[in-house]
Amino acid sequence: MPGVSNWAVRRPIIALISYFVVVIAIVGLGVGFGGSLNDSFDLPDTESTTAQELLGTIGNEGISAESSGATAKIVWSPANGTAIDAQSEEIIYPLLTDIAALSSVGCITNPFDVTAPIGTSCLSAVAGGDDSGAQLTPEQQKELAPAFAAAAAANSPISLDGSVATATITFVGGSGDVPSDQAVSILDQVKEANTDTMAIGANGQILEYAGQEPPSSEAIGILVAIIILLFAFGSIIAAGMPIIVAIIGLASGQMLVLVVALFLDVPSFTPILAAMIGLGVGIDYALFVLNRYRQSVLIGDPPKQAAMGAVNTAGRAVLFAGTTVIVALLGLFVLRIGFFNGLALASAVTVLMVMLSALWLLPATLSLLGTKALGLRLPWGTKPGEGKPEGQR
Repeated sequence: MPGVSNWAVRRPIIALISYFVVVIAIVGLGVGFGGSLNDSFDLPDTESTTAQELLGTIGNEGISAESSGATAKIVWSPANGTAIDAQSEEIIYPLLTDIAALSSVGCITNPFDVTAPIGTSCLSAVAGGDDSGAQLTPEQQKELAPAFAAAAAANSPISLDGSVATATITFVGGSGDVPSDQAVSILDQVKEANTDTMAIGANGQILEYAGQEPPSSEAIGILVAIIILLFAFGSIIAAGMPIIVAIIGLASGQMLVLVVALFLDVPSFTPILAAMIGLGVGIDYALFVLNRYRQSVLIGDPPKQAAMGAVNTAGRAVLFAGTTVIVALLGLFVLRIGFFNGLALASAVTVLMVMLSALWLLPATLSLLGTKALGLRLPWGTKPGEGKPEGQR
């Protein structure tokens, strides 16, 4: 790696072209052949997995694949009358019909007529009936009758006083298979159906975060880093360089995460975790090299000599630090859990790419820009040649 950094300093233009050719190739691999992220979590050959599979087999007997998908609920309460009277049905039934028309919706229970769910995917489950008491003797059935009645009341889609009712939406697949735009559409339709005399709501894990973008912690981190670097370097260009180098390395690393997903199970939250790790170490590694370069330039060293000295000192520290992080992440393979294997390798390749960015892209850029890398000085910035060797005051 020091050889690559030295070559980047000596031949900056060729090094930059080569680096971006590699980045473009990685982006092409990620976009063209990248796998999909998933949240499958398996612990093979363990007692807990065996028990879970057995429970799943027992629990799904007689139930169609459609009826075992992810669910959500529509809840309504009228200001007057009951939740299942004719006035309520006039408002709610068209809403349920429109929602059932979405491709991701398998069926919707119908509290107005429990034998006629909306959609055909639930018919097999309804037709199957409830045979919970089929194997009981008459004496046992009589003894358990109060419990069955209580269970039926608890599972009823209508409250005891009739003021509130619910309809259960069963989706065709799991929560990860429901398009976000359809989840948003359900919420929009529910909102539009609300009136002064009818309060309607929807809940469920699928709908909880529909249409909401997660807060960008990376953007906040970058903003804080820029402020700190501006005070530390006293130069706008120097402050922005570690950020740009880290982001470019991070972008290529994110594409490699998709490539890793071709071969291993990579959790859906991996890109976020890899971005947090990659951005942090990427700025740190670029800062090591740039700070060493800056110190040499400020005491009057020629830019190329300063860049060469930076990669041969701080660059070696970056190589050691990055390798240590990669080895630590790959240590998760010892657990022999597929979930962690994909997470570890995806994070490791992201760290590798930001390390390459600091040891390949940054040295070439410093060599090409020379003292301009410290340009756009702020009032507290030091001019090249006016600094003092480290340790002197």
